[in-house]
Amino acid sequence: MKPVAKGAEPAALQAYRQAQPQACWEEMRGDARDDGQQAYTDIRKHTHDDQGGLCAYCEIDIRDDDPLKSRIEHFHPKSDRNAGVNWALAWANMLAVCAGGSYRYGTAPHTLEPLEENLSCDAHKDRWIQQKRLAEACEGWVLNPLRLPGWPGSLFRLNKCNGELQADAEACQKFDPWPGNQHADMHTLVTFTITALNLNCTRLREARLRVIRDIEHNKKKQRLAGFGPQQGLDNLARHYLRQRWPGFFTTICLCLGDAAQRQLRAQRWEC
Repeated sequence: MKPVAKGAEPAALQAYRQAQPQACWEEMRGDARDDGQQAYTDIRKHTHDDQGGLCAYCEIDIRDDDPLKSRIEHFHPKSDRNAGVNWALAWANMLAVCAGGSYRYGTAPHTLEPLEENLSCDAHKDRWIQQKRLAEACEGWVLNPLRLPGWPGSLFRLNKCNGELQADAEACQKFDPWPGNQHADMHTLVTFTITALNLNCTRLREARLRVIRDIEHNKKKQRLAGFGPQQGLDNLARHYLRQRWPGFFTTICLCLGDAAQRQLRAQRWEC
């Protein structure tokens, strides 16, 4: 999970909210009269662009904007109308996420059987909400990508042997206490987030392992080509981070360490 920086609100969404301030999400999506359909199209495009084509939770590549692979997630329940806020139409409440492995006829790494065990992201979070294992208003229980610290302030570490994401105890200490945290400490919040979003399901671990093994293979190639450790890593950082943003960005950065940070600074990427 990497930080998400929201861009400007789509003009069509702003116009629709002014015309239909009480509309729900489904009404907007089907409303051709007040350009609700155009607003929905623009929301998808803008969220995907803001996130560099990555799922806000697992960082899988969704840049093709395929409706079967991605959708719009409302981090705060879109049905909530308390305090006079229509969360369904609130731009700051919208994230682009993958289908969470719920599309049975997709291909790996977007889908993997058994389907239920390999649900992730909002699909798994919603299942937990239905099972009463997670509050529908999950702020403070689960990390919001919009509030994450930018790299190199990653709260995660990577087990390169099995592809698991874990909470980085040292990094968590730097951000403890976390405003609104419903858990005992920051480490527990990060660990619970990984579990609630099922970010270590077999499907995602295997996808991360493919990235890890590719990087390790290319590290060896750099050594055989005569490059020293730092130069070899810098070469790989330029290669893997040439696209803004590559799928499983955090995995790549954790594999490349300081070289990734140097490359991000050189390219003046903000995340």
